[in-house]
Amino acid sequence: MNLTTVEYEKRGPIAHVTLNRPDKLNAMNDAMHQDLGAVWQDFQNDDKLKAAILSGKGRCFSAGADLSGGSPDKPYHYTGEFVDISRTRGVYKPIVAALHSHVVGYGMWIAMDADLVIATEDTSFWLPEPQWGIATLPAGWFPRMMPWAIASELLLLAERVDAKRAYEVGLINKIVAADELLSEAERMASRLAELSPVAVQGMKELMIRANSLDYAAVDTVTAVVQNRVMNSEDRQEGGRAFVEKRVARWGHNNQGQ
Repeated sequence: MNLTTVEYEKRGPIAHVTLNRPDKLNAMNDAMHQDLGAVWQDFQNDDKLKAAILSGKGRCFSAGADLSGGSPDKPYHYTGEFVDISRTRGVYKPIVAALHSHVVGYGMWIAMDADLVIATEDTSFWLPEPQWGIATLPAGWFPRMMPWAIASELLLLAERVDAKRAYEVGLINKIVAADELLSEAERMASRLAELSPVAVQGMKELMIRANSLDYAAVDTVTAVVQNRVMNSEDRQEGGRAFVEKRVARWGHNNQGQ
């Protein structure tokens, strides 16, 4: 895999995914979108990997989309295709986002797309797109991820939200000191890696697929996921481990299915 804007390191069952354009404040260009898309696809397909940590190298997590090219010179056509957004890649393995300093625009979208989000005290979230005549792409998603008033504050007023307020309204899971950011992310990822991958991935799949469905449709999706998980070897091994009072030894032949 030839990556130029993202670092991708596999450390045992945990993948470390790091935005790597520090000279551009990790502003996201087409190369980074493509690199992230390739990384998430590999992460999902590698049965040895159980969880990922997403972070940014340098002074901040991400300054958002790279707008250095100025105004577009051709008509815009929305396709709904985002190669690097994990939700559209079917990534059902858990992702921990470790954020610091500025989390802006498109960078905020990929950060909020993680399952567990931790941030340093100096972290701020900002969607400045209206200042540049741009409609924020995930505007339709954010009211499902946060209270309407907070979504409006971010999207319509285009004002910054600091880490303390983000924590208070449930945007992030935890605030940590800067020197504890990666160690706490690793603790969370290690915990995720200890659990049944079939169960964890099944529950994340159900969370994603059922998010916008009515009760009957949720029940249908639940049946599909629950039947798969509860009939898996992981479920059998979990029962044996409980009875034998030992740590479960999860198999590899049924992960990521």
